[in-house]
Amino acid sequence: MQRWKRVVLWIIVIVVLSGFGYAYYIWNKPARDVSKEKGIKITAVAIFDSFANNEQAANISFLNKTVEVTGTVTNVKTNQAGNTVVYLKSDDPVFGVNCTFKQNPGKIIKGEHITFKGICTGYLSDVVVNQGVLVK
Repeated sequence: MQRWKRVVLWIIVIVVLSGFGYAYYIWNKPARDVSKEKGIKITAVAIFDSFANNEQAANISFLNKTVEVTGTVTNVKTNQAGNTVVYLKSDDPVFGVNCTFKQNPGKIIKGEHITFKGICTGYLSDVVVNQGVLVK
């Protein structure tokens, strides 16, 4: 009986240490650098239409992947965290593509035609792109 207690105790210790090791690895894992990744080139109108027409298929194509989106700026704002958020025009009169930049992209003017690269995180009325980097 004493031997079984010792074996169970060692198994518990190994599981706990493995859990801490995995948590440490995840905590210290470097963030993705979008500027060095090759993105899927697409227009704002096309990516918005993909999500609006068939969200499930668009999720398979774009979700958590780097996209390089080109379009016309409809609005530029600053969010609560102080990051610049740029909205691109789609065929929908209200919704489009929004991109939150990880660093200030400089002066972007409404009506300007831009291209940015970022990680597509889904569709919530707008197509959401995060960790944006201005390409041109």
